[in-house]
Amino acid sequence: MDGTKTVLVVDDADIVRTMVSFMLEKAGYNTLSGIDGMDALTFLDGREVDLVITDLNMPNMDGAELITKIRSKESYQYIPAVLFMADDADDKDSVRRACGATMVFDKNNIKEKLLPAIKKLIG
Repeated sequence: MDGTKTVLVVDDADIVRTMVSFMLEKAGYNTLSGIDGMDALTFLDGREVDLVITDLNMPNMDGAELITKIRSKESYQYIPAVLFMADDADDKDSVRRACGATMVFDKNNIKEKLLPAIKKLIG
């Protein structure tokens, strides 16, 4: 292992996955990409994942269900999980608590606030 942290980016929008992955890779992180929660679970197969970033609204399995499933996996239950939600969502904190997300972001703040938050969470 080279000590580089790995982030799993999960979003059904190609542009969001590409933008977030590019931003993270430019900052020195390794990235894995999933198109929905079901796809993301295939990456949690014993490999080292240091952080999960997921959208809430996705087909097949949404981000809240994904985080709930991650929390039920013994080897991944404590990894930080960041949930993207719509800026106008009223229930951000209740959704965060219900699924066990570490923090919630709205997609409008990705470019300015996501990277500093990730650095605080995993270095």
